[in-house]
Amino acid sequence: MMSKRESKIDRLSREQTREFLRRSSLTYLECCISLMLTHLTREEVAAVLEREAEMVRELG
Repeated sequence: MMSKRESKIDRLSREQTREFLRRSSLTYLECCISLMLTHLTREEVAAVLEREAEMVRELG
């Protein structure tokens, strides 16, 4: 019985860690975009993000 409980705890821990990292990554990206907007035009930021998105698609 203990092993089943431990595996549930391990699973919940992994899920929570994954969700935390997902939220943190999105928050970091939003901060980066905000910083870019303080020094670049919206059009420039959009162009950079579009190029980055294309690179991500090519990797996948």
